[in-house]
Amino acid sequence: MTFILLAAIATFAVITILYLIRLKSYRRVSALRRRGVYKLELLKKLLTHIQQHRGLSNGELNGDSQLRCRVSEVAKKVEKDWECLKSVDGDVINLDRFTGIYTHWNRLKIRYSGLSVRNNLEQHNRLIMNLLYLIEDVAESHQLDFIRTDVRGSEVIWKELLETAESIGQVRALGTGIVAAGSCDSIQRIRVRFLNEKIKRMLKELITGLQCSLDNGSSRELIAPLLDQVTKTEDSINELITLNETELFSQQGIKISSEDYFSLASRCIEPLMTLFDEGLNRLKPML
Repeated sequence: MTFILLAAIATFAVITILYLIRLKSYRRVSALRRRGVYKLELLKKLLTHIQQHRGLSNGELNGDSQLRCRVSEVAKKVEKDWECLKSVDGDVINLDRFTGIYTHWNRLKIRYSGLSVRNNLEQHNRLIMNLLYLIEDVAESHQLDFIRTDVRGSEVIWKELLETAESIGQVRALGTGIVAAGSCDSIQRIRVRFLNEKIKRMLKELITGLQCSLDNGSSRELIAPLLDQVTKTEDSINELITLNETELFSQQGIKISSEDYFSLASRCIEPLMTLFDEGLNRLKPML
């Protein structure tokens, strides 16, 4: 009898210890994921402001000097973003990719006005591409790529969604410069048409990815609202694509101002960035 009692106590002790170990592990991973989401939120702000800096600086370099003040204002926002990121913890700032992006930005913010139009765009594009890679690195290192079987496909939030927004950001930058210059050469036409097609393709891939996530059993609470909102952005994005073909290539002269074009294109990007925030907010209770 005593032996049975001791065995029961030992079994209970082992089960309790295993439970406490699993609970501690769960809490550790949950905390890691929450920190990751917070870092993604900060990195998204940085991405948004650097994308704006690209478009506005391209307009300035193409002759619209009135945009210079806005370039300076956005640069100040970027500096605040860096400070917020550095204050979170040492994980991000110790990454080689983070250091490279930070160093690149500090050179670019000072030297952009002395660059050629083409080089300024290339420098910004490279900087932003590395920032998108950093966002994916942070998501992966904080175990956000696979949380639960019913949250499969959540990576579309920081991958396809941001890539689609970046495609629109690139055409916004190029178009703002074309409008500021008042004309569009043959190379720019090719580039605009390429980006128009890329936007269509990325938007289709985004919608398809979200639908596949639903079909494969992902949480309707997480994915369905995102799919619904992305679908609603199609009309405004297609209007921008049409405007690019008509206004930017107009033989009678471009009538829209660079400020208005930048704002119009921004209104296509902003809903996608809002969806990023909404997606992370819906993800938080599942961590």
